[in-house]
Amino acid sequence: MAKRVWEVCEPHPDVFSRDIDPSLFAASLHQVEGGTADPDYVEAERFFKKTYMTQSLRHLMEGVAARLLGLPGRGAPLLRLETPFGGGKTHTMVALYHLAKYAPVVEQQPVGEELRALLQTDTLPRDVRVVVLDGVALDPRGRQVDGVHLHTLWGELAYRLGGRALYEVMREADEARVAPGQSQLETILRGCQPLILLMDEVMDYLARASGVRVGESTLMAQTASFIRALTSAVGALDRAVMVVSLPASSLEVPVDDPQQAERMFQHMHLVLERAALIETPVAEDEVFGVLQRRLFKSVGTEQSARQAMNAFQDYYAEFARFFPDTVRSPQYRERMLKAYPFHPVLVDLLYQRWGPHPKFQRTRGALRLLALVMRRLWNQRPGSAYLIQPHHIDLADRYVRSEVVRLLESSYDAIITGDVNGRAREVERELGGDYQREELAQGCATCALLYTVSASAEIQGCTEDELRVAMLRPKINPAQVSEVLKRLQAQLWYLRYRDRRYLFTSRPNLNKVILDHEQDVTSDQIDEQIGRVLGEISGRGRTSLQVLQAPPDPQLVNEPSQATLVILPLSLSDIQRATEWMKQVVGRVTRRNLLIFLAPDPGREEAVRVAVRRLLALQAITHTSLFRELEEEDRKEVQEQIRAKDSEIRGLLQGAYTRLFRPSAEGVNELRVMFRRDAQTLSEAVYAALVEQGLLVETLSPDYIVDVVNVKEGPVAVVAVQTALTGSPDQPIVANPQEALKQTIREGVRKGQFAVQVEDQIFIDDVPEEVLNDKQAVLVPVDESKTEPTPPEQVVIQRILRVESSSSLLYPLKQLLESLQNKQGQVAMELKVQGSQEVLSAWHNQVSKLLNDYGIPHEWKEESQP
Repeated sequence: MAKRVWEVCEPHPDVFSRDIDPSLFAASLHQVEGGTADPDYVEAERFFKKTYMTQSLRHLMEGVAARLLGLPGRGAPLLRLETPFGGGKTHTMVALYHLAKYAPVVEQQPVGEELRALLQTDTLPRDVRVVVLDGVALDPRGRQVDGVHLHTLWGELAYRLGGRALYEVMREADEARVAPGQSQLETILRGCQPLILLMDEVMDYLARASGVRVGESTLMAQTASFIRALTSAVGALDRAVMVVSLPASSLEVPVDDPQQAERMFQHMHLVLERAALIETPVAEDEVFGVLQRRLFKSVGTEQSARQAMNAFQDYYAEFARFFPDTVRSPQYRERMLKAYPFHPVLVDLLYQRWGPHPKFQRTRGALRLLALVMRRLWNQRPGSAYLIQPHHIDLADRYVRSEVVRLLESSYDAIITGDVNGRAREVERELGGDYQREELAQGCATCALLYTVSASAEIQGCTEDELRVAMLRPKINPAQVSEVLKRLQAQLWYLRYRDRRYLFTSRPNLNKVILDHEQDVTSDQIDEQIGRVLGEISGRGRTSLQVLQAPPDPQLVNEPSQATLVILPLSLSDIQRATEWMKQVVGRVTRRNLLIFLAPDPGREEAVRVAVRRLLALQAITHTSLFRELEEEDRKEVQEQIRAKDSEIRGLLQGAYTRLFRPSAEGVNELRVMFRRDAQTLSEAVYAALVEQGLLVETLSPDYIVDVVNVKEGPVAVVAVQTALTGSPDQPIVANPQEALKQTIREGVRKGQFAVQVEDQIFIDDVPEEVLNDKQAVLVPVDESKTEPTPPEQVVIQRILRVESSSSLLYPLKQLLESLQNKQGQVAMELKVQGSQEVLSAWHNQVSKLLNDYGIPHEWKEESQP
């Protein structure tokens, strides 16, 4: 059985002992300046003795010293330190601080001697003005010092350069918190040369400054303008240097909203676009040689190598349809044995794909990269590392990443951080199981990026077969790669699929374009769209319920006249806030029994807002010139996503509103109901649920009125009945109480259950509309009613008419019957019809049904005709 490489092989001690970057400990530049940091950082001599002087740092110090000395054509005025968290930005700034502040001490150190030799000078720069602006230490609200209140970075700059006297020049701009222009800054700085400005942790300060309003702007925006003007001012001087540190990605910007972090990160890149980028230091390494001999003391026995090779060959044979035929050939088997503990595909990647690249250092680059990969493997000891494969190149390691980025372009640093190390991990968390345990999404993304590195654009990227060989190993189902790739295509920003190859580009794909447009979508636009969709699914007019859609304030809910469904705003998903909101409404109205409240479930709002933001961004894209520039496949994808997202939002909103409440004596009670899944709108869902539980009715029975208001015991005002019906939460909800009550009263009067009285007039038969609308109308018991005068008895006579006619001439008979409509008295008819047995039988059934439906007594007689 094959063993893992870290169980068999013994790396050369250099793999672990070689210190790539000794500056791993963090120090605060503010504390160094104030003398409160550890002595190893505060004291220049101790600092340089403890620091491993990389070529990159030495070169940086040489350039800064040359600039401060005023040597023409040497040194950049603007420097941007951009490394990941813990990458030595602050350490580099401390080195520059000591170089400028304590030149005599530095001159006594080896680095000082080297610098003087390189600069061909006896002394390093003296009398340098050093200004430290530490974004973590400085408070955007300002500080009080020496009787002066400093409000901004430009106020701090002026004070630190020249005390109160120079601050007075900047006071107006500082107190107004409005950034000064380049001209004013250049005038101030010119008289302070030689000068070095060290601005550390700028993003931290900007994040906190975003909460400080300055008129229609913010202190963050003003500070960004100040930094832009400052770069121009420093660039115009001969003996001034400005060094600014930035994080390597938006993930390190200290704000909770990732979209805001990305906007701030990109904005500062534009502000500092003129500054020279200082990347992670690259250490010198040995020339290329035999990998096994240079990196390992021992690679184990041939048996160990053969066991690992056989495990892979058995795996390739079992899942042959997922792998190219070449990996099962005898030649490849031999290559696997010779390359052990490396997989041949990794060696091929470095030699064949990267080797021709002009920036790849071949031996030094390969040895350095593989040493870093091995260090991670032997430290982490992954369970499936039977061979070292391309997916083991950990792009989360800043040293490894710097090697890869150097072969592409600097923008790929952010791409790796965001796509490979960020969004790919999210895919793994979503899928879980082996996907997450074996880091399959990150592995696929890593391999796609590694194969993007090429000396020729014609062979960039990798096919799915190549990707499987690069990252799959025994015990993993190859089909999982297809699922991972589908997810990565949907969620990564820079991954492309062209000509059957997966690759990364510096130009964002559709995912990134959508996100960029999402950033332009405002909360007001989202609220407006939610309101629009909510209006469409509310079901206004689809039932007898009046619908009140998401009133922003409970004061806007007026006295209802019929059963009213109040759909609460989506923002009221917190049950406590929603309950308080509903109680305020209930406390303001008298006809509270007509109110039904529909509230959103907790935690649903964010998903809706995210979906709406995406929909609005997609719609916005279609109106831009960029949309026409997209590939046809991307344009189709945008339209398809618009349709899908619109449907998703409707489903999310309908699914969010499932909590139904109605008023109670204590305030409001939640109703335990089940909404029908086939309901098209919220109103229809609520209506059906209330009717099913008997809580909502369209009509009332006269018996209900008799029982509820006890008419038999004495007169009851019709208004009082209506008040009891609409104001008491323990009564059923009547959809239209006014009309329903009128119909019920008429029915009760006709049945003799009660009568209606207005002043001295009592109605025991038909009640006119104006009587029911009279506020003086009362219901009274029938036995106490004063009946209307009985009309004089009339003489009843009977007239008999006999008519005979053909069945083809029945119109006069129809007119005859209509003339008897609504005439008082009884009508008896005897109708004789002659015809065939078949015709009369059908007619008999039809007439019987008609008379039965109307409850008319009748009997049939059949006479035979000769």
